[in-house]
Amino acid sequence: MNKSQFQRRAVALASVLFIAQTQALAQEALLESVVITGTAEQPESITKPFSVITADELNASGASTLGDALRYEPGVSTTGFGPNSSRPIVRGQDSDRIKILRNSAATVDVSALSFDHALPVDPFSLHQVEILRGPAALAYGGNAVGGVVNLVDQRIARTPVQGLQGEVNLLGGGAADQTAGGFKLDAGLGQGVSIHLDGFKRTTRDLETPTFTDPDGVTGSRVQNSSSKSDGAAIGASFQTGNGYIGVSAERYNNEYGVPKSLDVRIGMESERYALEGEQNFNNAAFKQVKYRLAKTDYQHREFEDGAPATLFVNDGVDGRVEVALQPFSIAGLNFNTSTGVQFERTDFSAIGDEAFVPSTSTDQTGIFTIFRASRGQENSGVFEFGLRGDQVDVNAATSGLSPLNGPVAGAGVDAGPAINRSFTPSSFSLGYTAPIGNGWSLGGSVSRVERAPSSFELYADGVHVATDAYEKGNPNLQEERGRHLELTSTWARGESKFNATAFASRYNNYIALIGRTGANSQFIEPGEPPIQVFDFTAVPAEFQGIELGYQTAYAVGSGKLQPAVQYDLIRGKRTDGGGNLPRISPQRVVASAAYTQAGWTITPELIWVSDSKAGAGDTKVEGYELVNLRIGKAFTWGRSGGEVFANLQNLTDELAFSATTLNTVRGYTPLGGRSALVGVKLAF
Repeated sequence: MNKSQFQRRAVALASVLFIAQTQALAQEALLESVVITGTAEQPESITKPFSVITADELNASGASTLGDALRYEPGVSTTGFGPNSSRPIVRGQDSDRIKILRNSAATVDVSALSFDHALPVDPFSLHQVEILRGPAALAYGGNAVGGVVNLVDQRIARTPVQGLQGEVNLLGGGAADQTAGGFKLDAGLGQGVSIHLDGFKRTTRDLETPTFTDPDGVTGSRVQNSSSKSDGAAIGASFQTGNGYIGVSAERYNNEYGVPKSLDVRIGMESERYALEGEQNFNNAAFKQVKYRLAKTDYQHREFEDGAPATLFVNDGVDGRVEVALQPFSIAGLNFNTSTGVQFERTDFSAIGDEAFVPSTSTDQTGIFTIFRASRGQENSGVFEFGLRGDQVDVNAATSGLSPLNGPVAGAGVDAGPAINRSFTPSSFSLGYTAPIGNGWSLGGSVSRVERAPSSFELYADGVHVATDAYEKGNPNLQEERGRHLELTSTWARGESKFNATAFASRYNNYIALIGRTGANSQFIEPGEPPIQVFDFTAVPAEFQGIELGYQTAYAVGSGKLQPAVQYDLIRGKRTDGGGNLPRISPQRVVASAAYTQAGWTITPELIWVSDSKAGAGDTKVEGYELVNLRIGKAFTWGRSGGEVFANLQNLTDELAFSATTLNTVRGYTPLGGRSALVGVKLAF
């Protein structure tokens, strides 16, 4: 789609909003809206642990990808396929088990299909990121069992904007020698109408690292072919009715980046997204609130080999969600809050070219869910929660030219053979209870059973994937993945001191994992070409256990304040059939910092310790590392405006480090960034 078509669609969306505005002006304001983004969880509900990362924290990290920005959040790691395509991993779960949302609506891209495919989002455009882990993700379906990462922007204002507000962010330097800038602008036009504009541009060079020797014997100090150029812009408008809001937005995102190891491969990405969002609150009616979201995405990226156009990936989709909350009611001394919703999603995927290792497919998913919360309505009473969801999932492939499962051999190819269709009906439920026990302490626990339909690539992939240097092979006979989960959580808070501890365990009868083959048929050999390792999407019995700990406090030190914080997480994943550890599980980690603030200055030293990994079948052990970082910032005022200038000093000891969660065929080519200095400034008005 060209830019003129994009502009016409943006104007059409604005026209829809104008019509909605003229209708809503006639409505009487019933009550003031209460806006809760993302998962809309009650803050006291610790059976649903989540983290919130603000825009300032995202920008200060200097990361150009979402995965790198979240890399050291509790329970979160990243796929780490170089600095351009890093997708979040939550509690050892990656790919299609992590639901990436935009304002609680699904994103449509191909980042789950392969490690080298980037997410079409830049941290500059976000207001905050919400991470939801554990059974709370039930409302978003079985393929969110690993967690939900909700990307929240302000393109559709949920409360009236007063006057003109905005911010400008500029960054320079870092291990990738990046130059980046972004802006956000919000304006209230009166009578409940608000508009939004934002845009960004970012360029990076090949990532600088400590000196290393890659598996091909090449010694250097940069991740070759890891440079990038990206830009984007968005417009949004909304109307606040007094008892809710309605809004629309349109965005365009472009990214051109290199693929490490495959030095002749670059990717050119384009994504356009159009969204409608609204909320209506009611008084003296059976319904308390209705929330709705609808989004359409046109996504494509082309892979270039030696500058020549090669494989074209296209994924277009529509996602919608309606959630209805009833007015609270009481039965037998218990106060109930209930919400019920329906979610639908359709995606049409195609790949045309030599690297089309997955056939053209369409996926239709419709889910119905309901959530009950019950309490005695007394202060400090416990909260009981129950959730139930059912889905219908149809994964239809246009062709089925699959090679034999015990291959691989050069079969007919994924663009030949008759169509093949699979249908699934996964269902899930969760049960939890949370109770305060006094002196700032709360305890909670939950159990759940979750089913997930296999994705199109887990079913139908069959071919050489050049960028990952792997032959990826699906299994069209896979059944629903079924898992049982237990989670226990404890929190404590007093003043500025907070402590949290979470322990979780999961067991699967048929966990679908991408596992490297060993022994016979472990390599695909094509005449005249080097052998390529084979990875199968295989259903194996598996279990996960983990813990997450965090503590922070504050002390007065002279005229300033010292705020130390420490977090620890440990995840173990293994097959229960004697097959050993699962591959690419994040090692145990400690992240410690101590921010000192005085007279507008903030100095924050940080230490990150990561242990050696536990190698899985077909993978290798990865040595741990320690990183020392330092951030220095100074807040300032300028007339009626304010902001901050800062410097991030990363990896001060120039430690050579590799990520255990990166696919082993490219890990040795993509170490983490070396010693660097990133400077930035934020101006808000």
